[in-house]
Amino acid sequence: MTSIIVSGHGHFATGISSALDLIMGRPDKYTAIDFPYGSSAVELEKNMDDAIKHFGNDDILILVDLFGGSPFNTAMKKVMENSRIQLFYGLNLGMLLELVSRLQNSDDQAGVLDGIEEIGKSQIGKFHPEDMQVDCDESEEETL
Repeated sequence: MTSIIVSGHGHFATGISSALDLIMGRPDKYTAIDFPYGSSAVELEKNMDDAIKHFGNDDILILVDLFGGSPFNTAMKKVMENSRIQLFYGLNLGMLLELVSRLQNSDDQAGVLDGIEEIGKSQIGKFHPEDMQVDCDESEEETL
């Protein structure tokens, strides 16, 4: 079984988890750990240790907001101490939705992580209104 820990600065973890709840529901083996203003790295580490302990002997994925921040650094220590833990940074909602979907619908737990970074990267882009205009113009021509 694979468990998920999501963490990040401020209320990133509970915020992105709220979106996950709304769109597809939260998995059973999932926890969100915020790192709000005024909290310490010691508190963050205790919260992460508690979550890891709660998940027992599960494989654990820790997903954080960005590379090099306190949530990442704390999780990195946990990865170095425990071979059952993997760490991904740069988490976005598209990546989280895909990962949870794969975990819930796949018997191939090893293959679940294949290309997950690329999924996250593919969710980043810039909207160009002129691209939409071309599509609208083409559909109008088809109806004439």
